[in-house]
Amino acid sequence: MEKGVFQIKKDLIDACRILSHEGLVQGFGHVSARVPNSELFVITPRISLALVTEKDLLLSNLKGEVVKGKSQPPFEAPLHTAIFNRRSDVHAIARIHGRKANYFSVTDKKIEPVHNHGSFFSGGVPLFPKTDLISTRELGEELAATLGKRPAILLRGNGQVAVGRTISEAVMMAIYLEEAADMLYGALQIGTPVLFSAEESASRQEETLPPVDLERAWNYFKSRIGSGPIKKRNRRSRRQ
Repeated sequence: MEKGVFQIKKDLIDACRILSHEGLVQGFGHVSARVPNSELFVITPRISLALVTEKDLLLSNLKGEVVKGKSQPPFEAPLHTAIFNRRSDVHAIARIHGRKANYFSVTDKKIEPVHNHGSFFSGGVPLFPKTDLISTRELGEELAATLGKRPAILLRGNGQVAVGRTISEAVMMAIYLEEAADMLYGALQIGTPVLFSAEESASRQEETLPPVDLERAWNYFKSRIGSGPIKKRNRRSRRQ
């Protein structure tokens, strides 16, 4: 387990730096990841993600108890335990504050897909209507229920949550959520957006982020924060 936790910590720090560099967190936000084959997860503390180091990271259990680490856990730690307990498919969670996506949390407009990367949000991104910070088990469970099987959720006037099967996938869902919001917001300024159908979205999801391109995207965003080295792949395995 120690080897697995070591890699999770390294990937979480990369996630923190990427989310900070992309402007999806500015002082506030947190990220977590399950420890495989255990009832534990690693979570960032109550420290700006741009400043978190590996020694600051906390090991918590699914009851929300810190079992290792001296830093203070994030105020919204119950958000993470609730989602992990409800969604066995989720292995990583990013709590972010994308500006464009936040526009849609305070209006009657839904974020719906108008381009390939937005296809993951077909049917609209759900909205958690309460303005409370997710600081209790009850609120966490309400949010997790509203999230359902979706990859992301908006919190009314207070950012977003993106989830994934891996740390890299959760980060890409966070980035794509803000991109989808930006594309839709821009389209609304000049006309009536032409939304992807459910069938178009399903097809685009399969093509947009297969494992090879998830790694490709993750390596690209790591390169932007100076994290490396970047692995070389067989040219024929890359989607151009």
